[in-house]
Amino acid sequence: MRDLVFEFGTELVAVQINNKQIKFCKVQGGVYKYAPIEGLKLSVSGILKEFPDLRNKSKDVMRRIAIKRFKIHVNELESEEEIQEYIKKDLAKHGYKLRYLRRPGFRRKRVG
Repeated sequence: MRDLVFEFGTELVAVQINNKQIKFCKVQGGVYKYAPIEGLKLSVSGILKEFPDLRNKSKDVMRRIAIKRFKIHVNELESEEEIQEYIKKDLAKHGYKLRYLRRPGFRRKRVG
């Protein structure tokens, strides 16, 4: 299991990778409440930036297809480390900065 904590403006966003299962959370007051990707609010502009071919779909259909494509891509990756690198690169291009990284058996490590 790996935990990644990103900074986006003044917010902290955490991602937990456990095998092929990925959970996300918005850190509020030091409390981490993880939820699967279906619990995220995905912006239409973010979906269209990643998948421009979905432009003519409704918001709900866009969201479902984007989540499905994300899950398929994650399942194609072989290890937690590859998933971690994918998440880091993907969120970095949307303005998220990695701040902390934690692996099992180790303390949290400040990255940025």
